[in-house]
This record gives sequence, structure tokens and C-alpha cells, in this order.
Amino acid sequence: MGIRTRTPIFLFAFFLISQSSSLTGQQTSGMPGLMSCLPSEKEAGGWKSEGSPQGFKGEDLFLYIDGGAEIYREYGFVQVLVQEYKNREGESLSLEIFQMTSPESAYGMFTYKRSARGERIEVGTEGQFDDYYLNFWKGHFVVTITGYDKNPKIRQGLLGLALAVSNRIQDYSAPPSLVAELPQPGLIKSNIRYFRGYLGFTNNYPSLGRESFRSQEGVRGDYSSGATLFILKYAGEDESRKNFSDVKKAFTSSPKSREFKSMGPLYFRVLDDRGKSVSIRSLKSSILICIEGTGGDEASRLFEKINARQ
Repeated sequence: MGIRTRTPIFLFAFFLISQSSSLTGQQTSGMPGLMSCLPSEKEAGGWKSEGSPQGFKGEDLFLYIDGGAEIYREYGFVQVLVQEYKNREGESLSLEIFQMTSPESAYGMFTYKRSARGERIEVGTEGQFDDYYLNFWKGHFVVTITGYDKNPKIRQGLLGLALAVSNRIQDYSAPPSLVAELPQPGLIKSNIRYFRGYLGFTNNYPSLGRESFRSQEGVRGDYSSGATLFILKYAGEDESRKNFSDVKKAFTSSPKSREFKSMGPLYFRVLDDRGKSVSIRSLKSSILICIEGTGGDEASRLFEKINARQ
């Protein structure tokens, strides 16, 4: 899941920006905060920077990430710095440091990029190694380092470079408070997804009525029971109830939803087109969604846990 910077994309972007050195120079000269995150060769464990760093701000991100920039913009993109590294054997690593508008934005982008099968690593506030690339977040920054091989030396280089960059980021960070509202028993923490807009939500919500859900922010948690829980946050209780009404209309009018059952004035349950049980409840300034195999028992348990804490 998520955007992964792969070799062809990076090389294509590197070719484009190498053709416009005057624009690139202007961009990187306005990035002192990002430039200070670049480690020295000694800090990077023998990996030496190759060429000049390349920078992109605002709408220029679309020049660098073709087809994937919009999700960064939704989370809150400010600028990105890209630097290539090589070791004595000529092996390469690509470092990308994304500056986001807030630690919450950085955390959300990290959860979007990470993989459910990745290996948790102690880098930054939270980090993950997967296949041939590494992601971590810290403060306002999301960092991706990509190798072009899976050999142990590349892995060691990825980890060493990540630690060097993390040590240079002097920035406080903590996950958004909404994440703490997910009930903890059975929660698969490596699968948590935090989103800040419609694109992030629809990428995580595989069921009916997508177009009717609108929220300021949201979080998804997967559970060992097989259930998936969403908490969508709104500006207030009135807005939450209005959106719930729109969602309920969308579900009752959809020919793909089956066995609609009202569980109360602000709570209903349906079967979706995959035969999954979808329970939806408006609770104060939130809308809760639980998708599970059958029955709705897990939804009732999770909803009550959230209700007891509010």
C-alpha cells in the first residue's frame, strides 16, 4: 500500500531536474532546514553524496512524482529534498526528505507509505524496513531511502543513513490524538492508517458509500479478530449528525447494500456487496465504521469501548 519511490521513477525525475540546473539551484537554496538534515560522509558510514541535491516545492512536486503527488498535497506537503549516495563499490542509495505542514501530516504520510508486511525498526519516531526501501517519520518530516539491491550491505547502508538523518532532525513529534481513540486490545499497530482527506480515506475504505463520507481527519485500525474500525472526526456534533444522515441515505438507496437494519436513531448495519457486515454509528463529533465478517458483534464491542472513553 502507498507510494513507493522506485528506480525508474527516480531516474526519470533525476533526468528532468538535471536538465534545469538553474531552477534546481534556486529551490535548494531556499531549503536550509532540509539541507541541514543531510549527513556527512562520516555520519553516513562511507556512503558519499553523488551530485548535487535536488529540491521541489509546492506544485513542483508533480514534476518529481508523476501520478502520486496529489496524496502528498492532501496530507500537507511543503517541500522535498532528494540526494543520491554511492559507496566505494559503486552501489547506490536514494534519499528523499519530505517536509510536511505538521507532525500529524508527516505521521499520516508515513502510515500511507508503509507496508503491512514491513519490519518495524527503531529509527525516528517510528520506522519500517520493507524489501529494498526504508521509511520513517520524525517531527514534520517523512524520510524514504531506497536501495537498488537486497544484499546485506545495502540493508546496512539504508539503516545507517536513516539513523544519520534522524539524528540531524531536531523536532518534537507524536502521533495525532485521534489515533489514541482506537481501542487497544487486538489492535494491529503496524496496520494503523491516519488520513486527512478524501483521497486518503477512499484508499483505505473498501466498501459502499464512499462518496458520502467527508471528514476533517480519520484513522483506520485493523484487529486480530479480522474487523476493521474507522473513526472519522468532524468539526462538531451537528456536522457529524448531518454527515451520518447523508451516509444513511446513500446506503439505503444503494442496490448493492442488503439487509439494512436500524440499531437506533444514529446507528445502522448492512451487508455490503462482498457479504461483509458494515456497522455505522454517529457518536458525538465522530462517525464510527466497523467492517467485519458477519454478525456485528465486534462492532458493538468496539463502539462501546469508544463511547465509554468519551
